[in-house]
Amino acid sequence: MKKLLILINCLILLLTVVSPVAYAEEGEAGVKTKNGYYDIEAPDYETEIALLVNADTDTVIYSKNADKITAPASLTKLVTAMVVLSECTNLQKEITCSYDAIHSLDGTGSSVAGLIVDEIVPLEMLLYCLFLPSANDAAQVLAEEFGGGDADAFVVKMNELVKKLGCKNTHFANAHGLDDESVAGFESDTQNRTTASDMYLIAKEALKNDTIVKISSKYGKTMPETNKSDVRYLYNTNPLLNSYSDYYYEGAIGLKTGTTDKAGACLISSATKDGYTYISIAMRGVLDYSDGVKEYNSAYLMCRYMLRWAFSNIKMKIVADNNYIMGEVGVKYGRGADYVGLVPKENIAVVIHEGLTIEDLTLSLPENFPESVPSPIEKGEKVGTGQLMYDGVVVANVDLVAYQTVKKNYLWAAFNWIEGIATSKVFLVFIVIVIVVVIVLFFGTKNQRKKKKRRKNTIEVVKDYSKLAN
Repeated sequence: MKKLLILINCLILLLTVVSPVAYAEEGEAGVKTKNGYYDIEAPDYETEIALLVNADTDTVIYSKNADKITAPASLTKLVTAMVVLSECTNLQKEITCSYDAIHSLDGTGSSVAGLIVDEIVPLEMLLYCLFLPSANDAAQVLAEEFGGGDADAFVVKMNELVKKLGCKNTHFANAHGLDDESVAGFESDTQNRTTASDMYLIAKEALKNDTIVKISSKYGKTMPETNKSDVRYLYNTNPLLNSYSDYYYEGAIGLKTGTTDKAGACLISSATKDGYTYISIAMRGVLDYSDGVKEYNSAYLMCRYMLRWAFSNIKMKIVADNNYIMGEVGVKYGRGADYVGLVPKENIAVVIHEGLTIEDLTLSLPENFPESVPSPIEKGEKVGTGQLMYDGVVVANVDLVAYQTVKKNYLWAAFNWIEGIATSKVFLVFIVIVIVVVIVLFFGTKNQRKKKKRRKNTIEVVKDYSKLAN
């Protein structure tokens, strides 16, 4: 136990850890959030929910109310597209817009692409309508087409998909994202609901689909004439893609905007640079047209800010190679050594603020990590798994292996084995039993001899008496 305490103290002196659990506190500069790598001095963009994740390692860089349940608005359409493309890759498939699909949105005042009953539109163009102007009529047409004529059946597929992705707090009631204004909150099954954490899982999966990436990242698209309409021009609601917008972010990848009263202003965007991919999510933001000219959207500002900050401050770094001794563990009956150094099995690469090193991280060992290992132990043999942490959050799992080979001292092992047996309770009980048995046998034998002697004396007396009688 003493050795273990020494080991832990050495590790604490050697390392120091921090991780991406975020807290928020109000201040003069707005919301200051301490995350797994640095203090992001985020301006007060009035965004209630925000999440920034490195998609290569699933490392959370910034998190603010990421597990709070909210409405997804048109972020829903990401899942709509994913389900459609999982069933059909023929982008030229012609789809007829039904009366029910078009008129199901009557009175909603929601965003549409102006699709017409009986209009025949290729799947690719419907997807452009879905992503660029965020057309709810396109979502409804697709839901009916790939739901076998039943939009509700399509929604079942959406919920099955997000469940497979590991989403824990997501439920869809429709394919377009409109709120059910007749119910309060998000518990009703007639209301779409999700969290930023779940939307990250959805966005990460969506980025694997080249069609979604291509279409959602396009700012403008010309829609050819159809059997019911002349040429139409579609424009993306995501200003991070518009080089003329104040919100423009060069290199932004889609993905989807969304706005409803319950959801507030929402955006999921992504970017890849220098081999790193980040996904930024902002929800429950503020949308303001108060000056009558220029739109203020806090979700757009927050997403762009997080992406800029990540690429300016966070890097993938090798913080330790496989010769870096991170600690030690005792070795039982080792020949010439009673401990062995612990090193990482492989080089440790983590997503971390570029100013941090291994000395800024701490190594956390599980409660069941061995205090000692039996000999012999070979170089590179796994001893256990630890976690590198920064500010209490895991940044890497590390397999710890023996730094060198330690042979077994068989003489010492044999001596300890004998000593162990000799001092064991079982052995002592055995000795007591043997002693008791010996004592019993001794006195039993002694009594038998006395009886035999008495018997012999009795016989001799009888013989003498017989002689006298004769």
